[in-house]
Amino acid sequence: MSNLGDLKKNLLKKYESNQLAQVYLAKYPESTDPIVWAKDFIKSITPLEDDADVLWVFRGEKENEYKVDSTGIAALLKFLNYRAFHLKKKFIFINDAHLLSTIVSNKLLKVFEELSENFCLFLFAPQEENLLPTVESRAINILLPHTQLDELDALDLPHYASAIDLVAQLKTSEHQMLEEKKFIEDSLGKTLRKGNFSELDNALENLKHYSQSDNFNNSKVSRLSLFFNKEK
Repeated sequence: MSNLGDLKKNLLKKYESNQLAQVYLAKYPESTDPIVWAKDFIKSITPLEDDADVLWVFRGEKENEYKVDSTGIAALLKFLNYRAFHLKKKFIFINDAHLLSTIVSNKLLKVFEELSENFCLFLFAPQEENLLPTVESRAINILLPHTQLDELDALDLPHYASAIDLVAQLKTSEHQMLEEKKFIEDSLGKTLRKGNFSELDNALENLKHYSQSDNFNNSKVSRLSLFFNKEK
């Protein structure tokens, strides 16, 4: 897997010269929110926040994986029927591509193989995750850069009164993943600074449940409520 150095600059050059590949598998380190990176990249191509030539594909909140009847997959297949409106290419960004079910992955194989030059599709997956070998073999592998710590620290996060308040705030933010991570880090940091090892054990147990709860289809409110202590 290659890191192209200034990845954004290189990809923009390829866009201007009509040399972008049809499919990219973009792995990212834990510190990086791929959607934040993608929105920054696409802003250099179009100033429109909701450009008709750009499609964002996400899992439903209660979906552990993409399925054939997932809304995002249906939108993708419909999007493929139209040529670019005003950009040189139509862009598709698929978040959590490692959670494409085997059935969906096999269904999309033909799409990846026959994707026309009018499209550029990005599959986003964590650096440690793998997709089906047949899917990975049809994509150009790239590695998104680490988010700098000072960028993370610079986020001016509001006070959250409850998990419901936090989730509502996250839905309106371009930095959802980063803000969620920073909230959890700050929560654990406050517990650690207290020096109370009993509370720290509880906090670490909460972190364990948080990281596992997505596998059990728990809502985001339920997962994040673990970090709102009884003392509040």
